[in-house]
Amino acid sequence: MKMIIAIVQEKYADALIDRFLDEEIYVTRLSSTGGFFKSGNCTLLLGCKEEELEKIDSIFKELTEPEDVHLEEGDYQISGATIFVVDLEESKRI
Repeated sequence: MKMIIAIVQEKYADALIDRFLDEEIYVTRLSSTGGFFKSGNCTLLLGCKEEELEKIDSIFKELTEPEDVHLEEGDYQISGATIFVVDLEESKRI
């Protein structure tokens, strides 16, 4: 089992959640604060089997994209999603 912790730009969250639910992938949305250049973010938690990782990764790549930000200090690129994959010993739904 794996747990995915994904910090995504707020503008992508609804489309991602809808797509995961369509694919019968359970997802939990957490309100979170912070963000690079004060952009709105949220955190998504997903539990999955290892064989589902590739499909989940492709959904993130399909529905999010990096964004270029141009400021006086320089040019920057903000990711559409930052994803952490963590091994789980056990997962339960109660």
